[in-house]
Amino acid sequence: MRDTPIIGLLILFSCSQPHVSPAQPSSKPLKVGYTNLELVLSYLPEAQQVEQQLRTYERKIIEQLNIKQSYLQTKVEEYTELKQQGKLTPTQEEERRKEIMRLDEEIKRFQEESEQNYLKKKAELLQPVIDKLQKAISELAAAEGYDYILNNSNATGIAFILHGPKEHDVTERLLRKLGIDTSKIQRPDTTNLPPKK
Repeated sequence: MRDTPIIGLLILFSCSQPHVSPAQPSSKPLKVGYTNLELVLSYLPEAQQVEQQLRTYERKIIEQLNIKQSYLQTKVEEYTELKQQGKLTPTQEEERRKEIMRLDEEIKRFQEESEQNYLKKKAELLQPVIDKLQKAISELAAAEGYDYILNNSNATGIAFILHGPKEHDVTERLLRKLGIDTSKIQRPDTTNLPPKK
């Protein structure tokens, strides 16, 4: 059910443009910053809570699905055994086949509804995280004069920004703005964060 981590939904917030509108040419050069949203979100307590809630929700759905599939499997085995032993009349055989088909359809419908409900719950739980992150990015951009703040990688870790001045990596500053103690951050790649000042 979880095709992508929550980072995938947050990729929409990898860019912030608080100052420059395309219709008005600017005499100053654009100032572009970048961050690692995946790293930021991995330290954001609200994002971790959402992940935990979604895992719990998904487990419950999977448990329900397993019960339904197990029941269907039992009915298929009963039908097969009784048919092989010749203990079913043609009418009973038809009734059991219809019941198995109905159960199979119910399972398919349950899977579809569960997927829709999961995506709805995911969006609902993520909205406050998205709002908080977008607000912090916008405030940071405004305070430091950035026209754009880009995400330097996607949810799979593939870099979009292959090179950029270290002073424009705003990841650590964004983490501090979100109230995260950056002294405890494990840096998976030291090129993603500026050196400590």
